[in-house]
Amino acid sequence: MDAAVLVEELACFEQLKPGLLKTHLGQFALVKDKRLVGTFTTFEEAYEAGLAKFGNVPFLIKQILEQEPLHSIPALTYGLLRASL
Repeated sequence: MDAAVLVEELACFEQLKPGLLKTHLGQFALVKDKRLVGTFTTFEEAYEAGLAKFGNVPFLIKQILEQEPLHSIPALTYGLLRASL
């Protein structure tokens, strides 16, 4: 899937984020067609709701956090993916 498909949904989420942080911190937002569909306690609940409502099409699920978590992949950092044993 092309990441550009969800650009509008991500922009919508960013607009809603300040208000969501006040009332739904840590929950998961489901956004489709530039509108907030709902917030859910777990990613799985949001995903199931999205599938039930829209089917198997792109929709955005984003955790409502003050800062985005940093992800580290040590194998990439240390070049281990090219190691020959």
